[in-house]
Amino acid sequence: MDTPNDLMREEKRQKVSENHDWSKLYPDLLRSILESLNSIDFHRAKTVCSDWYSIWKTCVKRPLCPWRIIYGKDSLMLFNPGEDKIYKGTNVGLSNDSYFMAGSGNWLLMVDSHLDFYIFNLLTYKRIDLPSMESSIRGGNVRFERNREHGSSEWGHFVDPCRKDCVRKDIIICRRSAVLWIDEKTGDYVVAWIFNYHYLFSYKKGDDSWWNWNNHLSMESLNFSFSDLAYRNSKLYLYTTNGHIKIVDFSGNDPIEVIEKNPYWEHPFRYFSKKGEYNCKKKIAIQKSGDVLIILSALVMRSKDKILFYIFKMNLESNIWERVESIGDDEMLIFGHGVTIRAPVQEVGDDGIKSGSICFVRGDIWPTYYCSVSNCGVFDLATSIIKWPKEVSFNNRYVKTQWFVPGFA
Repeated sequence: MDTPNDLMREEKRQKVSENHDWSKLYPDLLRSILESLNSIDFHRAKTVCSDWYSIWKTCVKRPLCPWRIIYGKDSLMLFNPGEDKIYKGTNVGLSNDSYFMAGSGNWLLMVDSHLDFYIFNLLTYKRIDLPSMESSIRGGNVRFERNREHGSSEWGHFVDPCRKDCVRKDIIICRRSAVLWIDEKTGDYVVAWIFNYHYLFSYKKGDDSWWNWNNHLSMESLNFSFSDLAYRNSKLYLYTTNGHIKIVDFSGNDPIEVIEKNPYWEHPFRYFSKKGEYNCKKKIAIQKSGDVLIILSALVMRSKDKILFYIFKMNLESNIWERVESIGDDEMLIFGHGVTIRAPVQEVGDDGIKSGSICFVRGDIWPTYYCSVSNCGVFDLATSIIKWPKEVSFNNRYVKTQWFVPGFA
């Protein structure tokens, strides 16, 4: 039973807590507190308020390196290879039957079996629901009709005057092509995704509905479909199935296609496979300089299959796509991430994460690719050697995993 003195101390503690503005701590004191936190709380702290974010940016920088999300049956875990440490996460805020579409910093773009999209913060568990695809879609004559039959494998159909496309999980996941960009300080964000190589949709914070781009891009009588997309510096880059690249500027109130200042449109990318080589997937990524990279994953069929990644960059003087052996002195890639990320100064742990490396998961090679070693790997562009993370209970080939970069946006 509490004594009168205990009650007085508790009342005094509550008054101090209520009257103290924790955002106004002395900068040196707050910086010392932040730098003492573990990695996951360190990244969470910057979301408290703008003052904390400002001090957080002055803290001694921790190595910015990719982490892995490990999806369990009822929960998820976050693995930091730099610390060789697992942080327990939560599925709270994630809908049942949710599927990963894209990532940006601590945020994931997810979609569920109703084709409802939302953005989820892995560290704070904040969730932002996006407009329903069943609502009116701006800019085009397409609409989504959801299948309301319980237990059906079909989620619904996209319908326009000329066609009707079935929406299923396998189409969404196997042909996944989406991008998420979010400013963690201002909360501004942009989402874009491609369905079945044909439909292109985008949503920007503040819009009242999704936007369909099929009737608003200059097609110039060319018959092509959308293959991949990336977003950086307020520009959306669209890679088509016939090797062309289109650019849409999102910096204004309404997105505008960049035509005259697009150096890539008239110079499509072409690559012819070598004998015994199977090209698995093509993705684009934008460097911090704004240059476009095209990344190919390939499987070389020999006595023992070999996984390779090739990177191509257009020479802006000759307008010729050239294979490059380096991404940059301080840049690396997550395959399908859409942008290069700052590489750690030194190699992180034993996983091979360093400048010029490409992090990938098994599905980046081929949906049914069998690997007896691990569910993910790190490819060294300079040596073509893959480092497979050591196999443990959360890192075997049967466990689903995904790379993300906390603090990057």
